[in-house]
Amino acid sequence: GTLSWRHVLRQSLMRWSLAANDICFTCWHHATFFALGKCVPVIRGAGVYQDAVDFCIEQLAAGQWVHVFPEGKVNMTKENMRFKWGVGRMIFDAPITPIVLPIWHIGMDDVLPNEPPYNLHLRKNLTFNYGDPIDLTDMVKTLKEKKVTDVEARKAITDFLQDELFKLKLKTEELHR
Repeated sequence: GTLSWRHVLRQSLMRWSLAANDICFTCWHHATFFALGKCVPVIRGAGVYQDAVDFCIEQLAAGQWVHVFPEGKVNMTKENMRFKWGVGRMIFDAPITPIVLPIWHIGMDDVLPNEPPYNLHLRKNLTFNYGDPIDLTDMVKTLKEKKVTDVEARKAITDFLQDELFKLKLKTEELHR
């Protein structure tokens, strides 16, 4: 796996992650499972100013690791999707600008399909590609010095990260072949 057991078994080292409220928190069993995995219920379509995003900003302020899927949903078509502006808000509003570690993966849907029947398929090719860490401190500082609106800042940060991730996607596709 990509995480050591030390990270998985110690809550203090485990990452926080946004998870769709309408999928992962629909019943007590699912809610307990995802909550124990440090998943935060996000309400899709509720915008960037919601409790889940605020909570993630608080975790970033405390130096915690927050993992996000910037598309805000499972990409069934494998086409490039616009990233959600909540990503930009978390970075812009965090008191200390977090370092972004971009990750692109290919092949997970071959191991566990996104459509029924949900049968696990072993011995499939998986590729995980970790890009170089991205420090957005200078970008955030410049945006604040220019006194851009919150919307402009979120868009600029999100667009920049989206471009970087799509470059990583191309490299990952080459590795996966």
